[in-house]
Amino acid sequence: MEIKGKAFLVTGAASGLGAGTARMIVANGGKIMVADLNEAAGNALATELGQAARFARTDVADEASGRAAVDVTVKAFGAIHGLINCAGIAIGERVVGKEGPHSLASFVR
Repeated sequence: MEIKGKAFLVTGAASGLGAGTARMIVANGGKIMVADLNEAAGNALATELGQAARFARTDVADEASGRAAVDVTVKAFGAIHGLINCAGIAIGERVVGKEGPHSLASFVR
């Protein structure tokens, strides 16, 4: 895929694989919406990447937040050519602990 001149929405882009992906896209002439829950890290990365990047606070576990990220990407760049999901939702508890398995609600999230 040609990246130059294209706009991408990358979830989980404030750190790790998402940040690396965002940097690669911008280095190859693309535009990036840094979508993440971490506002401080997301804004810092968007600032680092310059005019080709913007930040949108996004919770991928919330449909309305995901839709808003798509909308703000289109508004900022005029189009969206790709979505790259690097966001992960991890349960902050053992699958099976002393009290038994974690709750179904934790798993569903």
